[in-house]
Amino acid sequence: MPSSKCVVRGSINHDEYFFVDEITKPGETKSSKRHASRVGGKGANQAVAIARAGGEVEFYGTVGKDGDWIVEEMKGHGIDVAGILVSEEPTGRAIIQVSDDGENSIILFAGANHSEAHEKREKSSHDSWFLGASHLLLQNEISFQSTLTSLERAKEEGLCTIFNPSPMLSQAAIPDFPWEKVDWLLINEGEGLALLEGLAKKSDLFDATGELKAEMTDIEHPQLSKRASANEVIARLILLHPAFRTMNVVYTLGSEGVVGFVPSLDVADRTVYVPAAKVEGGVKDTTGAGDCFAGYFIAGLMQRGEGGLRREDVVEILRVCNQAAGISVESPGTIESIPTRAMVEARMVKLG
Repeated sequence: MPSSKCVVRGSINHDEYFFVDEITKPGETKSSKRHASRVGGKGANQAVAIARAGGEVEFYGTVGKDGDWIVEEMKGHGIDVAGILVSEEPTGRAIIQVSDDGENSIILFAGANHSEAHEKREKSSHDSWFLGASHLLLQNEISFQSTLTSLERAKEEGLCTIFNPSPMLSQAAIPDFPWEKVDWLLINEGEGLALLEGLAKKSDLFDATGELKAEMTDIEHPQLSKRASANEVIARLILLHPAFRTMNVVYTLGSEGVVGFVPSLDVADRTVYVPAAKVEGGVKDTTGAGDCFAGYFIAGLMQRGEGGLRREDVVEILRVCNQAAGISVESPGTIESIPTRAMVEARMVKLG
């Protein structure tokens, strides 16, 4: 793999799992049958996925003084943890109930994830924050200002920027977000529709009564396939904001695959569709599939270096991502279910 490194500026949590027969009801107290503590957070999950896909990755995040074990676990996954700072705030936490029938209930506490210690430290230094990095990956589980600052510095330093806005930005924040600083946008169906709605609110696409015009709200029409809906969303994003004319978009469709839009390719080749991979033994847990896909995607970009992507490169990257995500849903858990590169390649050889 060519010399490339991705900095992930993202969230890192202490995920506490409580395994119960049924999700606890309001006013009810019950004992759990089992308890587990694991590393979580979309930033951490995606960093691990990059490492397992064979990419070099450094994690920039913040834990509390209670997070030493989390840093050690990240190091054990092959991640450079020099960018993990310790805050006075406690480590971000997720309290997760998992019932016998697979349902879950989650309470999140951002904690140290919303610390801006990295950005404050950067103001006092003229050294490159992203020294030696070629790519920056962001989600939306840290301070919004941290995301904005990271994007700005990354573009100043010439990095390729990848944004997975999950959870999606607020409707108020979408129109004024610096989308022109994003090279690759990774979104799913729900995020695509929310993004479209947020951008449309600052356009002339509302009628006299204040309702969104029909031509912007028919994307989920039952006669449209998910693939066609994705193409429609991307086309309308391009109409609504000039940044999307040159932005690469990867639009995941769950069990129906993924659509990619790469405007640097010839017009006939710009839109790529790759079906989902076959799952063996049934779907056990889809929780970490999106993060697994994202990590493998960034590793695929890094593997191809700085040269321009061809259509066949995009197709192959997405095929590998789909296969990795497909394997991840065959096992419970998030980080635990992310396959290694060798596992993905072996499955692809097996399936032909």
